[in-house]
Amino acid sequence: MNIFELRTYTLHVGKLAKAIQVYEELGWPALKKYKSNILQYYIGDVGALNQIIHVWGFEDDNLRRELWKKIYADEDFIKFATEFRPLVITQENKLMTAAPWMPISNK
Repeated sequence: MNIFELRTYTLHVGKLAKAIQVYEELGWPALKKYKSNILQYYIGDVGALNQIIHVWGFEDDNLRRELWKKIYADEDFIKFATEFRPLVITQENKLMTAAPWMPISNK
């Protein structure tokens, strides 16, 4: 994987439990078909709280854009997003490449 996408969703205070419920009931069922690109999900614990953070991996930016286009056209994902988005204050996306001195682990 040559490009990594870090997505951070900051939630309204007190909405993390609801966000977890929405992810468990709708989000993961919709997204698991794309799990070959999902490297990890995290929940903020110390410092920046009320956050869901996930990292995706792609061979290149064209494949990244193609996958997100496919996901945004997925009815199951739209159903999830309709429930999840009202819980979110901000969304931050970062594109990254691996540092050359660090080996990339395979799944």
